[in-house]
Amino acid sequence: MKMRSSRPSFFGVALGVLIVACGGHTPPPYDNPPVLANRDDIEAAMRAVGAGLEARVVLFLRIDASGQVQSVRVGRSSGSVELDDAAMWIGRQMRFEPARSEGKAVPALVEIPVTFDVVKQVVRSARLRNSEEIAARIVREHGDVRGKARFRILVGTEGWVIDRQDRRPFSEAAQAAARKLIDDVMFTPAYRGDRAIVSWVMLIFEFAGPETRVYIDAPGA
Repeated sequence: MKMRSSRPSFFGVALGVLIVACGGHTPPPYDNPPVLANRDDIEAAMRAVGAGLEARVVLFLRIDASGQVQSVRVGRSSGSVELDDAAMWIGRQMRFEPARSEGKAVPALVEIPVTFDVVKQVVRSARLRNSEEIAARIVREHGDVRGKARFRILVGTEGWVIDRQDRRPFSEAAQAAARKLIDDVMFTPAYRGDRAIVSWVMLIFEFAGPETRVYIDAPGA
C-alpha cells in the first residue's frame, strides 16, 4: 500500500500486506489477504488528522476473523510521537473484509505503511470555549484537590473530544477528578484554510483552589 499523491491516499491494503510474527504466534495461513472496507472513511480521516504532516509510519495490525482491528502497534517509527500517534489512530479506524483460507474467514497479522504527504497550509489551532465554566466546576465540586492533570486530546471537527490519552507527570487525585469533567470540555476546532480539521492538543487542568484554571499547553504536543 503506497500513497504518493499530494494529499493522503490509501491504495490496496492487499498490496504489500505481510504476515508477521507477533508475540511468538503466527496466524493461520490464508489464500486471500484482508482488504480495507472503509477506504473513503480512512482517506477522510487521513486528510483531517494528517493536515500539514509529512511522515511514513509502518504499523502492525492484528485483524480478527470478522475484519475488526484488535490491536495496533508501531513497527517502524516516523521519529515523532505525534505522527506515530496519528498513524495509530488511523489504524484503529480501519475496518476490513477478513482474510480467507479455503473460503473461511481467518484472523491475520499485517504490516501496513501509512504515509502522510500533504500540501502544507496555514492551520489555526483548536481553542478552548468553556475553560472558565470548567474551572468554576472544579472549584465547586473538587475544591479540596490540588495538582495538575494532563491529557493529550483529539479534538473533532465540531469541537468535541473524540479521543484522550493520559500524560505524565500528573497528580493522581487531579487526574481522577479531571476524567469526570473532560467530556464536558468544548473547543473551537482547528482549521486548515476555511475547513475544520481534527487535531491534537495538550490540555491541562490545574487544581489550585480559587486560582484553578484549564488551558491548552501546546497544540499538538
